[in-house]
Amino acid sequence: MEFTTSSESRELPDRDSQLVPLKQYLAENPDADRGRILRQIADGIERYHNVDHMIHGAIKMANVVVDEHGNAHLMKSAASVPITSQPSTPATPEERLPMTSATDIYALGWLTFHVFTDIDPQDLARNPKIMSMIASGVKPNRPGLNTLPTKRGLNDSIWAVLLQCWGISPAARPSITAFLRSFDVPAPALAPKDLQG
Repeated sequence: MEFTTSSESRELPDRDSQLVPLKQYLAENPDADRGRILRQIADGIERYHNVDHMIHGAIKMANVVVDEHGNAHLMKSAASVPITSQPSTPATPEERLPMTSATDIYALGWLTFHVFTDIDPQDLARNPKIMSMIASGVKPNRPGLNTLPTKRGLNDSIWAVLLQCWGISPAARPSITAFLRSFDVPAPALAPKDLQG
C-alpha cells in the first residue's frame, strides 16, 4: 500500500502500523476530531495538486486509512494522472469526461459531507431521483445548529466551501488551498444549552 503525505505529518505510516479503514475508525471512535482528519486528507491532496502536480482521481472514504495515532492517510490511486497532461476526448459515450483537479475537489466535498454526517454519497447516488437533483445543481440542506454534524465541527465556513465544491461548473470550484482555508475559521463556541442533546 502506498500513501500520500500531508504537511502536518510528512512521514508515512510504518509497515508495522495498524491501519484501520476510515469508516471503521469513525464507527469505533465517534468522538474523533473529524475536522482534523479531513484537514489531514486535504493536506495530502494539496501535496498531490501543488507539489506532485497530480490528480488523485479516487477520493472517497474507502481510500482513507487511519494509523494508531489517529492520523488519516489517503492511499495512492491507480487512477492518478498528471495535471499537466492534455485530456483526451472520450472515445465512447460510456467513458467519463477527463479528470481535473476540480474532479478531486468535487469528490473531496462529498467525502467531507460523509465524514461529518455519516451519510454515504454512494447511497444517495443509488437513488435516481436524488441523482437527477444533484446533476441539476440541487445541493443538500445544511444540517441545523443542534445536529450531530454541527457538533462535530461542520461550521458555516466549511459548509460554504462544500457548496462551492459541488458546483456544476468545474471552474467555479475552489482550489485545494481555498478548501483548506475553510478549516482555519474557528467554529463559534456553543452555549452550554447547545451542547445538550
